[in-house]
Amino acid sequence: MTSSPVKRLSADAMLIGVAMMLSYLEAILPLSLIVPIPGAKLGLANVAVTLCFFKISPIDAAAVSLIRISLTALLFGNVQSLLFSLFGSVLAYIGMCIAKLFIKHLSFYGISVMCAALHNLGQCLAAMIVLGSPEILSYLPLLLICALFFGLITGAVITPISKIKVFTNNA
Repeated sequence: MTSSPVKRLSADAMLIGVAMMLSYLEAILPLSLIVPIPGAKLGLANVAVTLCFFKISPIDAAAVSLIRISLTALLFGNVQSLLFSLFGSVLAYIGMCIAKLFIKHLSFYGISVMCAALHNLGQCLAAMIVLGSPEILSYLPLLLICALFFGLITGAVITPISKIKVFTNNA
């Protein structure tokens, strides 16, 4: 996408800001009234991270994700939410790396669903550590159903945005 370090830094900063706004939006949305599953979130902040990963660079995306997670935990969460987000984001990041290397023809819909599922798996692993109980994995099938629907929504948001001129090589 960008050729100069200043353009990359500016794009990264913009994406961190967008991710923070989307995280805040998710924090105030009453999603629990629609989907009464504790911990279920749309994952809209992942729009910024995914765009950064595939349109700027994987390293920039890791930085955007880590900064967003840290700031979100500081502003809207706690140490436990930081741990859950980190575990989920690391697995989702690994999924994006695999998608970039091995699955050349996967759309943003598929990538988003896969990353949402991996994020939920990471959160369950974090919960197993925090609670010291493997029974938390029984909650995973419900979260994976949410990952399917929420991943499709995220993919539907990313797809048209990825075609905007700022995210193409002609910018």
